[in-house]
Amino acid sequence: MFEITIDNKQYKFPTRLTVDKWQELARWDMQVEDNFPRLIAGLIDCDWRDLKDIELGQQQIMVGYCISLMNQRRDTKDNLDLATINFGQWIDLDVWTSEGFDKSIKKALTILGDTPWADEALQKIERWLDYRTWIYRQYAEMFGLLEEGEEEPEEDNDKPIDHNDIISGWYTIVCSLASENLLWIDSITEQPLLSTLNFMAYQKRKQIAENFQQLKKQREYDLQRRSR
Repeated sequence: MFEITIDNKQYKFPTRLTVDKWQELARWDMQVEDNFPRLIAGLIDCDWRDLKDIELGQQQIMVGYCISLMNQRRDTKDNLDLATINFGQWIDLDVWTSEGFDKSIKKALTILGDTPWADEALQKIERWLDYRTWIYRQYAEMFGLLEEGEEEPEEDNDKPIDHNDIISGWYTIVCSLASENLLWIDSITEQPLLSTLNFMAYQKRKQIAENFQQLKKQREYDLQRRSR
């Protein structure tokens, strides 16, 4: 831990961030120099105006330290077995991921396991993101992520994500699985994730096969008509 003296008052730099402090700092664009005083002030709990006269080089060092704290990860022993989450929890986590964890990290921790420390929380988030990627790859065909002839989905991190579209899309899926019956929705969301995804994949394969047979019959009918 190191300190800085401002107007004869000492301020200590923390060695770990709480989740609350991480969220407070995450709202600032750290590439914008005008934000440096506010970012540092948030880190050491002082008035940002008292930092305006500090040389830019010193501010950059302090912001660099802040960024290193925000990027820290620490594993915990109380990690959730992600294979045990239910369908509703998956949907909630997927929606909160699209919202951005600078806004939704506390909501995600209600499922992933609560902790006051940002480094532990971010480790839990990373485990979730890895698992989410694995699920989308395993069920890429069902989710419509494969182009014709592809075996692996393409990475497209620059593609914008519409948060409201994701909410609407999942609600449509849940309503379909519940046969448009409101009373069955809770039962659907409480089902194990993997069982639900396997059933959805089965439904899609079945629909594709039925569509293929229907198209085949239509082509045969068209050929018969032309031959008359």
